[in-house]
Amino acid sequence: MLKRLKYAAAAAVLTLPAVVCAQQGSGQSGALPDDAAARVGDRVITLKEVDEAWRKEDPVEHTRATQMLYQGRMETLERMIGDMLIEQAAKGKGVPAEQFAKDETAKRIKPVTDAEIGTFYEQNKARMQGKPLDEMRGAIRNFLEQQQQARAREAFVTELRKEGPPVRL
Repeated sequence: MLKRLKYAAAAAVLTLPAVVCAQQGSGQSGALPDDAAARVGDRVITLKEVDEAWRKEDPVEHTRATQMLYQGRMETLERMIGDMLIEQAAKGKGVPAEQFAKDETAKRIKPVTDAEIGTFYEQNKARMQGKPLDEMRGAIRNFLEQQQQARAREAFVTELRKEGPPVRL
């Protein structure tokens, strides 16, 4: 969740100049180019210029934001590809995609054991804020089950990518 929030923030920072420009530019005569970030009198400042200035002024932050944007786009693209593959496979079976994904994912999930919960607790004890295992057991189980769910979906999509139509990035 925090990771997605960071990606959204980076995307907002990178697209904010274009949004502001579009809102402010609507009252001015003359259309701005698609890559315009601002207009000062007759001078248009492009997003390319903004990015170049940002890169020179704060190269570390620029690189970090660019990497976050790339990672967010790749994760979203992978999720979209997975959804499409599931939808196509479900259509071939004549079942709703959501139910098909749920059933196929469930086949790949292993139940979370008490030993796994105990191991997770011990490995992350410093993050448990002094709470005992019994108090944290439910939250840990939920977390580990969510991880299992994500891994199972990923395994299912990997199988669909091997069997299904070619996917090129």
